Amino acid sequence: MDKKTIRSRLWTLSYPTMISFALQSVYDLVDMAWVGRISKESVAGVTLFSTVFWFFALLNEIIGSSSVSMISQSFGKEDQERTRIVAEQTISFKVLMALLSATLLFFFYKPALSLFNPNAEVMKAAVDYGYIRIYFLPMMFAYYSVNTIFRCTGDSKIPMYIMGFASVLNLILDPLFMFQRIPGIGIRGLGLGVYGAALATVISMTLSFVIGILILFYRKEGVRISLSGLFKLHPSIDKQLLTIGLPSGLEVFVRQLSLALLMKFVTVYGTTAVSVAGIGGKIFNFAFMPIVGFMMGGSALAGQFIGRDEIDHAEATAYIAARINGSLMFLVAIIAFVFPEGVMRVFIDDPEVIAMGAQMIRFTAPVVVMVGYGFGLSVVFSGAGENIAFLITSVLARIVVQLPFLFLVVVVLEKPVNYVWASFLVTEVVEIICLHYFFYRGRWKHKRV
Repeated sequence: MDKKTIRSRLWTLSYPTMISFALQSVYDLVDMAWVGRISKESVAGVTLFSTVFWFFALLNEIIGSSSVSMISQSFGKEDQERTRIVAEQTISFKVLMALLSATLLFFFYKPALSLFNPNAEVMKAAVDYGYIRIYFLPMMFAYYSVNTIFRCTGDSKIPMYIMGFASVLNLILDPLFMFQRIPGIGIRGLGLGVYGAALATVISMTLSFVIGILILFYRKEGVRISLSGLFKLHPSIDKQLLTIGLPSGLEVFVRQLSLALLMKFVTVYGTTAVSVAGIGGKIFNFAFMPIVGFMMGGSALAGQFIGRDEIDHAEATAYIAARINGSLMFLVAIIAFVFPEGVMRVFIDDPEVIAMGAQMIRFTAPVVVMVGYGFGLSVVFSGAGENIAFLITSVLARIVVQLPFLFLVVVVLEKPVNYVWASFLVTEVVEIICLHYFFYRGRWKHKRV
């Protein structure tokens, strides 16, 4: 198989995933854009929810990372029975882990929020938005699994169509639920504020899951799952689901710990800075959707090649994904650097937030190029199940480098907030160096699950 054929297969598998993830990101973007029309305190509240929430979602990452390599390698070997069993166990375990995560969040959410010393208005927004998202956590985890099953078995268009429907629904429900009068058109709404934004999101995501699971039950071609299979345990597979992705789950924990501590440093600069950090996170998450699409599509394709012992094809997939991702993010970086104020105005009208946000975007725009290249190169780690590379990279870049840098510039030297944004550039340089080391070291070439 030549590089042109691999590039074609990578694109065929990745572009629907790119669109799916972009549509999924629209959930958060639309929420943040409408929330920004309420107040910067509301934006700060939603930002703090996200900071705390993803601490408790690491169990989703553990099973999700395991399932990518297990499903794609089984599918590459044309072992339909094992592919089906792994798919069923993935959904079941995700729901169980979501129930555990939701229980922990229910009891620790408010105490965790208080660590950031939010004012009363910010705390109220975080609580109003957060608890309904917590209640529907099992649907969220299960829906991610449904997407993974489709992608890893070569059918990435179905999630794209489902997410298109869900995103349009969320776009309609958000202003209807949030405002007494919908801005711009004057139609009467329910006036639920940030609670309405969360309600619109969980309704849209729940419908997405229901549609996806029904397709998996009744589809005529491809991998089908059964209701009885969701209630049957397979200890050997379940053990792999909990262990293969454990380093990836720990990496998420390290990443979220560093982000939470970073947010603690950001609070030194006030509510405006917290709002900027929240909006910036949503902007760059959306910008990363194309490269996440290539990473997910590339991971599935690399996993299939590794399952067939076609290591040279897996390696070529990584190089192609890295070049494409780096080029795409270079274009994104240029646009963000030239028009930062316009980007910020999409989300909020507050002049102070817009001014600080424009500076943040200019400082962090170069970072996306390095992230894009690194994401592309790392598809072989996810496809092989060599997730320890992500953990070590994250520990070195974030715990060893970024956090001490932040302590120095914020606490010791008392530098302006732009030094906080600059810390991401330092962090990403370290990540790129580490990813190159693990790629050329080559342990992933011999990993099988």
